[in-house]
Amino acid sequence: MHLATLFQTLLACGLVGACALYWTGRLFPLLAQKGWRQAATMLRHVHAPPVLIRYADRHATPRTGGGCGGCSGCGGKTCAPDRPVR
Repeated sequence: MHLATLFQTLLACGLVGACALYWTGRLFPLLAQKGWRQAATMLRHVHAPPVLIRYADRHATPRTGGGCGGCSGCGGKTCAPDRPVR
């Protein structure tokens, strides 16, 4: 009985932690980029697989604004440059 409770507690804490990291990254993108940059540096120091290092580096670089802004008003089609953003 105690092992099941421990497992459920660890699972719940892991889910809450993952959600907190996700929303921190969404609400504070500069903080998230700094965290990804530090993660990439740490992965290089521990000689992690190159795929993980590239993933962290890709998330550490700032994104350029552009496109429709995520409004999905295009319905999956490409937007013309002169189309107003909703």
